[in-house]
Amino acid sequence: MKIVKSLVLLLLFNHVLVAQTGEKNFIDQPYIEVAGKVETEITPNEIYLKITINENDKKGKLSVEAQENKLTNTLKSLGIDINKNFSILDFDGYYQRKFLANNEVSKIKNYQLIVNDGKTLNTVYEALDQIDISNISITKTSHSNIENIRRETKLKALKVAKEKANQYAKAIEQTIGKALFIQETQNNNPFIENNNIKFRGYNSSYRLESQLFDKTQNLNLKTITVSATVLAKFALN
Repeated sequence: MKIVKSLVLLLLFNHVLVAQTGEKNFIDQPYIEVAGKVETEITPNEIYLKITINENDKKGKLSVEAQENKLTNTLKSLGIDINKNFSILDFDGYYQRKFLANNEVSKIKNYQLIVNDGKTLNTVYEALDQIDISNISITKTSHSNIENIRRETKLKALKVAKEKANQYAKAIEQTIGKALFIQETQNNNPFIENNNIKFRGYNSSYRLESQLFDKTQNLNLKTITVSATVLAKFALN
């Protein structure tokens, strides 16, 4: 019984305290809710390539080791830092049984190469095509400063939300007060990923099948869109 009386007294005390101070939850006061959205277009400066070497792709079965040696030497000749931008993704081998012939093991090796612009991408493809390596895919494009760009885009979206709130309040001859609530919404990943983007070499020329490029002749990479949406509530005076 004493516990019940104490609880009732506590509730009454809190009610009186709120009445005296005049404090309110933001839901209990006039406010305006708006959303600010901003999109930032950036040109990717990190282009991730997958290069595949397969012994069975070559007449006379040139070994993976020999092809790898030609590959690394070619990349070095182009001024590419292979210690920084070139790495092995995976290495696989499979056993082939042949009728009336010696059984053999075939090896496949996948590499990752990062280039920084469309011009270098074109140069790399042409150079590798000259040494009969044309199984190249673009797996992802990104930007080295993507996190800062994301953050700046969110801040711009918040400023847009405040500007909208000011304009709406002015339209009804009122003003906005302090921010009561701010929330960023989840946006799509800005990275472009596509495992089916491939170069295909034929007759000493090539054809590029990809939606990542505006013009295949110049290999102008399409920009990446970084989007940010921020919800905000401001006190309405």
